[in-house]
Amino acid sequence: MGRGGRGGNQSFRRPADLTGVMTVAEKNDLTTLVTAITEKMHNDISSIFDSPAVTPILGEQEHHHWLSLALFHRHEDGKENKFPPLPPSLPKAAAVGDGSKTYRKAHQIVEKEEAEAMTPQLRELKKEALLFFRKWQNGIIQRIREININDTTPPQGNPRGRGARGSRGRGPRGGGRNARGGLTLAIGPPRIPANQMDRELAQKFPPIPTTLWALHLDKRKLLLHIAILLVLSLQDYNGNARVFLLNLTSSLNLSLDIYQFDELRVSQGLAKVALQLTPVEETGQKPEENKGPRRWKVGPGGASGSNTSLAAPLKAAGIGAIHAGLRLSTATVAGLLGAMADHGYLLGNLFGMNAVRPTSKMLETCCREVPDFAFRRLYDEAGSEYRDARESPAEDRRLRVVIALSGCLSDKDDVVKPWRGLGHQAETYAVQWEVTALMNLGSALETVIKSTAWDSAKKEIMSRSIFSSLIESSWPVPLLKVSKIIDNPWGLGMVRAEKAGAILADAIVRHKFQGERSVSLIGYSLAARAIYTCLMVLAERRQFGLIDSVVMIGTPAPSESRVWLTLKSVVSGRLVNVYSEQDFILGFLYRTANIHFGVAGLQEIQGAHGVENHCVKDLPRGHLDYQILTGEILRDIGWEGFEANAVKTDQAEQKPAAKRGKSNK
Repeated sequence: MGRGGRGGNQSFRRPADLTGVMTVAEKNDLTTLVTAITEKMHNDISSIFDSPAVTPILGEQEHHHWLSLALFHRHEDGKENKFPPLPPSLPKAAAVGDGSKTYRKAHQIVEKEEAEAMTPQLRELKKEALLFFRKWQNGIIQRIREININDTTPPQGNPRGRGARGSRGRGPRGGGRNARGGLTLAIGPPRIPANQMDRELAQKFPPIPTTLWALHLDKRKLLLHIAILLVLSLQDYNGNARVFLLNLTSSLNLSLDIYQFDELRVSQGLAKVALQLTPVEETGQKPEENKGPRRWKVGPGGASGSNTSLAAPLKAAGIGAIHAGLRLSTATVAGLLGAMADHGYLLGNLFGMNAVRPTSKMLETCCREVPDFAFRRLYDEAGSEYRDARESPAEDRRLRVVIALSGCLSDKDDVVKPWRGLGHQAETYAVQWEVTALMNLGSALETVIKSTAWDSAKKEIMSRSIFSSLIESSWPVPLLKVSKIIDNPWGLGMVRAEKAGAILADAIVRHKFQGERSVSLIGYSLAARAIYTCLMVLAERRQFGLIDSVVMIGTPAPSESRVWLTLKSVVSGRLVNVYSEQDFILGFLYRTANIHFGVAGLQEIQGAHGVENHCVKDLPRGHLDYQILTGEILRDIGWEGFEANAVKTDQAEQKPAAKRGKSNK
């Protein structure tokens, strides 16, 4: 089942009265703009599945070989003199695993989804993804249409006047009626602004023509704030919500900084009120009757969970305020937030503060399957473990959640160290998992990279390309002699990565670690394989809207386009494949897998609309360099909120690491 039926669309029917805050014409134009943005988003989702087919070169027995695509490009660039003969299809290696039920289930899902991606099942996935989006789209458009404005006269006065009244702005004062006869600000065809406040944002999210961008800056900020509250009234903040709000910000000719500031202020305000509430077990009920949401009572802060009692503390926390002279009334804030302003448990659920599903129990379940499993706070300098959702102060809470995973460790600090540049715009966690196994893999890779066998093998592979070596299954003899050093820890790591991916999917879907917010995922090496498995599990369960953006670095997984279309179906924002043709170690380690479907960590993804590719040109130490280069990669792909200063620290650490590698060869 998909997530189309969940959410809070049943209890937000109280209309928001914005009389004096906006005019009927502004409301109509906002409705038109929101409809246009969401229709564009719908078309973008549809176009993912309509990507033109890419057909690799045929090998023996009429089997397509996806590695041939990368080889073809090298041939076109003059890097290869000829195509090597493509081998017959190799039987897929039997998955031995570790015998656990979790691994068997995760591996079966991955194989099932990979197989179904090649069949008409992809059409069913498209149908369900679009159905889920339509339900969300109808919800947000309905909320805007429910806005009540009693007068049709433009509000008079200065936008900095008393309350929110009089915020007419400096835009068009005339207007007319649209094609349906409704009032509109337009006195001509809607257009986009000639001078963009944020050109980079406008490039990523091309603005939709509208009249609203010509309004006074404060009015446009107010419209964005209203939109954020209306989105939250749907009782979650999923991936579609954030993509929509970024498009709206661009169309209103506002900057990303303005949006991030408002998003931050709203998240901290909501979290502040949620922390003032104390969940109380309902009394006087039988256990089987007490399975629903818990009641919330007044905490020391004075807020209560009863109806209409949260609007005042929400306003006191800054919700509804644009600046000192422009703010929404208590009743207006309550109307915009709908049920979120009436029921305290909904605020708690947004941030994962759920008495029914405590975080500690979720982590206990995870640790039974994956040793050392933990979420480490990156916004805490000590990197402390996250065990209780109510332990995090309101100022550390965000509506945007990022989970980062390391896939190969040189020391225990590498669980956190590669991700220190992710910044404070998001609520960021590093996943600690299988530390011993990942340390063993890191140690094995270090041993091989520093060996003379690798030095000579690298030169031989470079002379003919990693793709030729994979397709011909021809490897330098010195490298094969030391293969056991890395094959065993890698094979174990692949099994554990699939288990970790399944556990991560459960933490997001079943346990709601993140609450009712979407999650972004970043990982390299085996962690990218864990993310791959997580997304496959979400696709199999039709769990749309839970994932915002994803970056997969050096991924040991197929590059087949339809597989990546399946992944993209559950990613609302960016899906970035980071690869390098110089990652010879990855190619060698992946040689026993079914390479006919390609290797994502070695080549770009083709034929999958919406999937971005980023090529890392130089990997001095091969696959092991990714743990040092993550900051540079995130900066280069334009990851939102990334702090570029962290790259300088990474580069300073990279030089001595490279010298150590050379001196020991």
